Amino acid sequence: MKLGIDVSHYQGSIDWEKVAADGKTFAIMKAQYEAASHRIDEYFEANYKGAGKYGLARGVYIFIGSASVADPIADAQALIKKLNGRTLEYGIWIDLEASAVRKLSKAEITHLVHVYANIFEANGYFTGIYCNKDWYNNVLDSKKLAEDYEFWIARYPSNDTGVYNATSSLSPKSYACAWQYSSKGSVSGISGNVDLDVDFDGVLTLTGDTGKKSIAAIAKEVIANKWGTASTSPTRQELLEAAGYDYQTVRKKVNELLS
Repeated sequence: MKLGIDVSHYQGSIDWEKVAADGKTFAIMKAQYEAASHRIDEYFEANYKGAGKYGLARGVYIFIGSASVADPIADAQALIKKLNGRTLEYGIWIDLEASAVRKLSKAEITHLVHVYANIFEANGYFTGIYCNKDWYNNVLDSKKLAEDYEFWIARYPSNDTGVYNATSSLSPKSYACAWQYSSKGSVSGISGNVDLDVDFDGVLTLTGDTGKKSIAAIAKEVIANKWGTASTSPTRQELLEAAGYDYQTVRKKVNELLS
């Protein structure tokens, strides 16, 4: 088990030396705004450098909203460009909680997640899903998504005091790898409240097994409908090309596997 935090510009300037001394071993950071401008979070650079300097494993999250739904490829590629090859031991988390996404069908949300994840994974980043228990139970096709992605669940007690309770009935350990267990945490080096997280098994740090997959592996994912169809938006061809794969080569391999 590892204890960590997730932060954004709301926390302002952070003393990461004190955060590390307070026993936190990882930090998941907001990297860019969802708005069409895709501007970077004002404190991302400082947070990324500071956390790394004091030995915290780092991840980022990307909020998925109306602009994301309108052009997910551009949104995902904007984040990849901003990351510019940075190491992310805790990968990229797709933040699902916006009303614009909730209006979509389960199938449409699943496709949207695949759009982002396929681009992130093709660039070498572990990709997971962040949501609360309501979304997990009622909005997402969680069983289907869990075949491909880990879940990080937000769920707080009614009397949230920022204290971790491993035996709490609220714990999502049976179906998630990580738990945002408080929004009212107090951590040395941070002014005001901060979200507190636990990585249950301490295994989220990447082991180098991500990156561009073989054409055969991608073809199998195409057959499993992870890359959309000719009629989805974005289309299968658009998504494959955005992730850096040659559409005709993948298509040929799909036909071989189906023959």
